[in-house]
Amino acid sequence: MIKAFKRGFTLIELLVVISIIAILASMLLPVLSKAKGAAHKAYCMNNQRQLNLAWLLYAEDHGKMVPNGYVESATLGLQRPWVSAGTHVERFMHTNSQLLTNPSYSAFARGGYVSSANTYKCPADRKATFFQGVNYRGVRSYSLNAFFGWVFPSEVNYGSGYHGYSKPSQLAGMKASDVFTFIDVNSDSICYGGFITKIGSKQFFHIPGAYHNGQGVAAFVDGHVEVLKWKDQRTITNKTILHFEESKGNPDLKWLQAHAAERSTPLPSDAEE
Repeated sequence: MIKAFKRGFTLIELLVVISIIAILASMLLPVLSKAKGAAHKAYCMNNQRQLNLAWLLYAEDHGKMVPNGYVESATLGLQRPWVSAGTHVERFMHTNSQLLTNPSYSAFARGGYVSSANTYKCPADRKATFFQGVNYRGVRSYSLNAFFGWVFPSEVNYGSGYHGYSKPSQLAGMKASDVFTFIDVNSDSICYGGFITKIGSKQFFHIPGAYHNGQGVAAFVDGHVEVLKWKDQRTITNKTILHFEESKGNPDLKWLQAHAAERSTPLPSDAEE
């Protein structure tokens, strides 16, 4: 009786199969990466849509803009902005999610407008910040335009011909689709709860985020949310934690200045472009 032997794969056949799997993986990975990036962008846009809705509802309920700015350790708990946030030195204020969700520290939490800490964090914002010899990951990716509701520590010098908005009635007549409210912020630049833009300056104070393949996300007064396609590599690849970052001729800085507020009085004729 002749026994039948099962034939196994030869080494060459195994190598061919492995090569085919490797080729398929190389084709699929970019597709999966792109899909993951699209999901992160959609999640980020939804976060800002929720924050913007909370901002609008607070203004309607209270007849004023939600307080914006920053809080120092000495006054923590005495002031209640939309979120409690401080300077870079006060690291715990960037890593403690309780300052986002505890009603004692957050106006959005106190009013029940936003309850989840995840709403404040873009899923694509995963880079650690290095400051004073320590790496840390912040719990917040977004800031509120400093033109809206800034109350402390003092009034921001916005630039000639511009002013902040403290009441919903001041938005009457504004082209609401042109002025941003919330925006994602570079993880090294984020500090205060407010995103400061100096009109007419050649310097960034805060630098926007570019978490989505060189793109950012912002919400606007009318409620819509946009993907922002940054054009300058200085915006996209920023690694400095310093404010007043020189960026002469940067079209992204000019975009921020053009969409942070509307001019209340004509600028002087000799104002810089």
